[in-house]
Amino acid sequence: MLIAPPALDADVADVADLAPVSTPLVPAAVDRESEDALDAARASSSPAGRADGGLGFDDLARLLNSFRLLMLNHSRVLDHQGDLFGLGDTDIRFLFYVSATGDSVTPKRAADYLDLSSGAMTNLVDRLVDAGYLDRRRNPDDRRSVIVSRTPRGVEVTGAIAAVYGAAFAEVVPASQHRVLADTLLDLGQAFDRHGVGASPAAPAAA
Repeated sequence: MLIAPPALDADVADVADLAPVSTPLVPAAVDRESEDALDAARASSSPAGRADGGLGFDDLARLLNSFRLLMLNHSRVLDHQGDLFGLGDTDIRFLFYVSATGDSVTPKRAADYLDLSSGAMTNLVDRLVDAGYLDRRRNPDDRRSVIVSRTPRGVEVTGAIAAVYGAAFAEVVPASQHRVLADTLLDLGQAFDRHGVGASPAAPAAA
């Protein structure tokens, strides 16, 4: 779930929540052991990590290692932001998905996207409605189902979390490259699905 916290399908991608909000955000507290592990991994993938000045990895291997570090940082940010607002990772992913659909989605569609059972989705909706992050109303097109949308509190939370990621992208990625990178990330997410979800597992090599 790279950002917005989960990567969204191209047809529901939404950047409206990247507007900064006034909610104060506290930097994530990281234990020393985790920081040492990150420093060691960064050193191994940088030219300075080898005495001979070489990369130590070919370009693709270095890219994979950098992506692994990015996912680790992303997970830490989600954990910390979730702690601030009393939300779990799945709660956050669901709120961003509701946002990306224009605040009008059925639990069944969301369950398919999040790969949750109908029972787990019902519990998730109930919990977020009770906590004041979601509203639930009757679906005008199918009275057997409901439509969920964010409340003002839900909008505030997704805006605050998105602002963290927006600030990081703005700091590192030049504005002239935002569109190209956005397209690349969408293509990469679709490639992950093709190679890691739809594909059959590779057979083990013969002994």
